[in-house]
Amino acid sequence: MTAQGTPPDDAQTTGDQARTELNRRVFRASHSRIPEIVEPARKIRRHGPDILRTTELDCSNARLEASDNRIKVTIRMAYGFHHANNPIALVMLRRGGLDIRPPQPRTQPTKTAEASYVLDISAQRGRCNRSITV
Repeated sequence: MTAQGTPPDDAQTTGDQARTELNRRVFRASHSRIPEIVEPARKIRRHGPDILRTTELDCSNARLEASDNRIKVTIRMAYGFHHANNPIALVMLRRGGLDIRPPQPRTQPTKTAEASYVLDISAQRGRCNRSITV
């Protein structure tokens, strides 16, 4: 049994494996003589603790990135609005959690909808037949 606040042993092993693998890959990339590989290795080394914390806690920022993308798309849609309040209101409407959908057509017609008008025009011998059903 583990003490409160410490992760279980298998999570510690996963964290150790991730730390070892990250260090190995950063070492190999930083000793490469290709500048396009050395520069990302420096960034990975700089953000190494954050990367390892993400693997240890088993969480990601996918929801945050998705929400950010949705906001950017909404702002792009709002191009041309005259006031800044309008795009903000559009973002709040789309990301506010309200479930606003247009009304859906019914599959079964109601009694009032049964009295629909159907216009059937067919050309027979140069003449049009019109039939209206009520």
